[in-house]
Amino acid sequence: MAPPFDLLVRGGTCALHGSVAVCDLGVTGGRVVAIGDLAGAEAERELDARHLHVLPGVLDTGGYLRDEGGSALVLAGVTAVFDAHPHPTTAAGLEDKLSRARGRAHCDYAFFIAAATDHLDDLDRLERLPGCSGVVLSLGTDDEPLHRALFCGQRRVTVSCEPDPHPEPVAAGAAVDLYRDEGDAARALQRFLNMAKRAGRRVHASSVDGDEALALLTQHRELATVGLAAADLDPDAPTAAALWRAVAGGLVDALGSGPEAAPGGPHLLLPAMLEHVHAGRLGLPQLVELLSSGPARIYNVARKGRIALGYDADLVLVDLGAEQTHAGVRYHGWPVATVLRGELLARDGRLVAPPGGAPVRFSDTLRMVVL
Repeated sequence: MAPPFDLLVRGGTCALHGSVAVCDLGVTGGRVVAIGDLAGAEAERELDARHLHVLPGVLDTGGYLRDEGGSALVLAGVTAVFDAHPHPTTAAGLEDKLSRARGRAHCDYAFFIAAATDHLDDLDRLERLPGCSGVVLSLGTDDEPLHRALFCGQRRVTVSCEPDPHPEPVAAGAAVDLYRDEGDAARALQRFLNMAKRAGRRVHASSVDGDEALALLTQHRELATVGLAAADLDPDAPTAAALWRAVAGGLVDALGSGPEAAPGGPHLLLPAMLEHVHAGRLGLPQLVELLSSGPARIYNVARKGRIALGYDADLVLVDLGAEQTHAGVRYHGWPVATVLRGELLARDGRLVAPPGGAPVRFSDTLRMVVL
């Protein structure tokens, strides 16, 4: 007789939705099917989580999959990544990204579609393609393409609030990424939010900076969610105090690695936030909300983002008492094992399974037919 579970995670302090409790997790078919005291149960495989915290796997909405397939992300507790750059602008470009990830990605993955000036009217079809996490825009001096993009489609759009590096408007056919002075950030954001309200479109504002922009988003919570790059919360960062006030006030919905990860390898998103937990700046339930539940809620990710019955068994086992030095930085709290859909991917700093990532599924598109 076959054992009732494929995997048993024994005795961990589990971050359940709205509570933290010591319990066992039973996994079958890649999903959590039992939570509680499973002392008498058997399984093909067991994972001892005693003295460890069991968190939902991290959904990094600002990470980079890279050529090695996100192996470093998995070692740091990431189970799904929305690859942040560069964004494809066509169905062929998205398929090229997906084909490169197939059989090579260690974590689950999705890619944003960037709104391009000669594809704006096609965005409603592009945003529904499998493996697409949605449309991404950049605030610009020209409102007309943004207006068209907001009225073409239904899913939440992500807008970057970072100052643009380009000295001139980009050519037709390129991603909408128009020049904007840093001082115009709040005014550009106000115009964009007004357009989104008229269009009835949900938006996610990423890389938000400055008290004025944060105050604007506070006034538009009915349609706007807010994301930050984790590095912006470094206490030494110039705007950290304002951003920590936003976190404490519940304005921030998600944290991602952010563009600072590009030059030197993936940012250690979870360890960096565990350091804030250790320093008393953040509670563990809030960390789970910002790294897992919040991203899943914002983008309507199917069956991910929490430890609950019927959800994917995407888990990261964390030793809050561990101390680890990486690239000269001392961290308090460290991920010691990562599980993706019930399969142990990484343990004690080593990959223990071949690449098994798959495209992330989104509730918005599961019932949509792409023509």
